[in-house]
Amino acid sequence: MTNSSIFYFFYGLMQGITEFIPISSSGHLNILEILLKSLESRNYLYETSAHFASLLALLLYLFANKHFSESNIKAYWKILIYSTVPAIILGFIIKFYDLNHNTLELIGYTSITGAILLYVSDKTKKFKFKIKNKSTKFILAGFFQCLAFLPGFSRAGSCIIAFRIFGEDRKHSSIYSLYMGIPIICLSFFSNIKEFENFIVDKNLSIIFITTFFAAYFTISLFIKVINKIGFTPFVIYRVLLGLILLIYLS
Repeated sequence: MTNSSIFYFFYGLMQGITEFIPISSSGHLNILEILLKSLESRNYLYETSAHFASLLALLLYLFANKHFSESNIKAYWKILIYSTVPAIILGFIIKFYDLNHNTLELIGYTSITGAILLYVSDKTKKFKFKIKNKSTKFILAGFFQCLAFLPGFSRAGSCIIAFRIFGEDRKHSSIYSLYMGIPIICLSFFSNIKEFENFIVDKNLSIIFITTFFAAYFTISLFIKVINKIGFTPFVIYRVLLGLILLIYLS
């Protein structure tokens, strides 16, 4: 395997592992690109392939575990549309004014901030708000999801933080974050793919796609199976350490 192929393999592996757990896939991919490719901007071609693979892995997992029953679809499809509206509006504003800004320093700070909020939402009872209406929970979680526009914060993490605050247990918080990932990853995929006049599938994109798909499916399956037992503290510790290493590296 060439050095180039190794980079794309790790790119796909990192995307697949980090997309659906609360440690930020975009932050990790930005770190990989900045350090190894000396880039301060996103590579939309890589991201588009990785997002498509992540989406397929997510849909396959949900289908295999009977989340696409007629009653479940009827219960959630409108809720998911409503909860995605805040991200659509903010995403349009960011794109229109070209506000994308990725630096290792920003990722370091958002990683630590997200870790603190995740820990507080998971461990502290004082910040729990019992909301019975499921639609209200999802819509409010949609506003939390907007935090993921900050590289390093984590879309899954922001949704999990919201659902934990609103009284859901760890497993349901994680499953609901998967549900909310369907429309947002679809939108990310289609908003990126229209940027390309020619979309050619080559060896490198194939490596990203295949690696991302299998890594994502395995990670989702394991994460949902063990999260009630292990809790979110390991992810909190990892995020804090990652943030500190980045900030120390830049000092």
